[in-house]
Amino acid sequence: MEFFKGLGNKISHTSQEAIKKTKEIADITKLNGEVSAEEKKLNSTYQMIGEKYFELHAISPEEDFVELIISVKNSMNKIEEAKEEIRRLKGKRVCPQCSTELDGEAPFCPMCGAKLPVVEKPVVEEVVEVEKEKNICNNCGVELEDGAMFCQSCGAKVI
Repeated sequence: MEFFKGLGNKISHTSQEAIKKTKEIADITKLNGEVSAEEKKLNSTYQMIGEKYFELHAISPEEDFVELIISVKNSMNKIEEAKEEIRRLKGKRVCPQCSTELDGEAPFCPMCGAKLPVVEKPVVEEVVEVEKEKNICNNCGVELEDGAMFCQSCGAKVI
């Protein structure tokens, strides 16, 4: 009987330890989630500080920030150039007054009524293919391959 009592105590103790470990793991997971959420919040705040500094000091930044400001401006220019190229490829343009993206070549913006710049259509030059002179065998009249020294049909030497 003592054996079963001891076994029961061991099982009870082991299950209590398992419950304790499970609670610890749940608490750690919860705390890791809180840390992660706060780190995201902190990074967002840092980003807002940087954006605010850029807005206020982009023209005359402190010496420590000059390279970063230049980098931000370069990235902004590249983004705008890529967006402009995308609009061009899609056949769209932007109203200079209200920044609405527009289709077609309307003379006025449908959103703000601003007069839009005239879209200059690219001049398409007609390509005229010049038919190259065919090289014909003087012996049999077959068209010769470019650079042939002998006719592939009759074997005559090309003059």
